[in-house]
Amino acid sequence: MVKDISSSELNQIITDNKVVFVDAHAVWCAPCRTLGPMLEEVHEKYHERGLKVVKLDIDQNREFSSENQITGVPSVIVYSEGRKVVFDDGNGNKTDKLVGVMPMEVYEQIADNLLAETPA
Repeated sequence: MVKDISSSELNQIITDNKVVFVDAHAVWCAPCRTLGPMLEEVHEKYHERGLKVVKLDIDQNREFSSENQITGVPSVIVYSEGRKVVFDDGNGNKTDKLVGVMPMEVYEQIADNLLAETPA
């Protein structure tokens, strides 16, 4: 189950889990309601491999929103091994968040890539 957290809880969650997807959302956001069940599914599929999905209400955590330059919701920020992940947006641009609702395959591919066992 995906839990709604406050930004004060986030550092401990990032420390305690291999990969963390932070769903920065707002209660008034219709696309956020679409993304929620998708991320629940990602959580169910990958939690045993070390992925945790949490929700963070941007209106209740304005400092987090400002620090992470959340300009649109939903925004998904991904942490792996304690660090924020930077992605290629598909157009050669680097970004540290996925804004909007992406196809399910995007979230699964990120999870698969970050949770892949590295050969010894």
